[in-house]
Amino acid sequence: EQEESTTKEVQRVLKAINKLTHPDNGQYPHVPFFQFICDPISFSTTVENMFHLSFLVKDGKVKLFLDDEGTPVVKIDVNNGQITNTPGTTRAINASQVVISMTIKKWKDLLEEFQ
Repeated sequence: EQEESTTKEVQRVLKAINKLTHPDNGQYPHVPFFQFICDPISFSTTVENMFHLSFLVKDGKVKLFLDDEGTPVVKIDVNNGQITNTPGTTRAINASQVVISMTIKKWKDLLEEFQ
């Protein structure tokens, strides 16, 4: 039951990123990672959003990379993890791991920065 719930939440996150960043109908080329995952009301939901997004990055459905200003951003991977020639993006074939810590203080600081 918990696995089914996680799968549904991962699909919800994928749908949101797709709606925002898909080249055919998205509003943005990419979205800032921290703004995307941060829930302004709940620290625990923010952590859960990070967790669900991690599955999509691992599976190559979403790209997590630094934009030209060094800000971590995410976007849908329309090639679904296949090798692309998109400069500045990571490829699922060259997958690496990133550990991001989130504390309540960091969460509150991020929320202040977004306002």
